[in-house]
Amino acid sequence: MSDTLIDVRTPLAVSKSARVEVGRDGVLHVLAGPVTLHMDRATCEELTTTLARAMLALAKLHPKTRRPPLALVADPDTDQSDGEPGATRALSARPR
Repeated sequence: MSDTLIDVRTPLAVSKSARVEVGRDGVLHVLAGPVTLHMDRATCEELTTTLARAMLALAKLHPKTRRPPLALVADPDTDQSDGEPGATRALSARPR
C-alpha cells in the first residue's frame, strides 16, 4: 500500500470558465481557465472582495452599452385592423 495522500476536493461553485473547490485540508482551489490558485480561506475572501471592487470600478469607468432586452408587443384587446395608434402599448421582456 502506498503512503501517498490523495487530495479529495469538493466543488463549491462551477461556471463555464471557472471553478472553486475545497480540499479535505481546507485549502481552496480557484481554477480560472488555465490558471489554478491554491489559497487559504482568508486569502480567498480578500481576493474575492478585491475582484468585486475592481468590477464595480470598471462598471463606473466603462458601463456596458448593451440595450435591455425589451420589445413592444401588441395589445390583444385592441383590434389592429383599424390602424388605431394605441395598438402597441405594452412593454414586456423579450423571451430568450
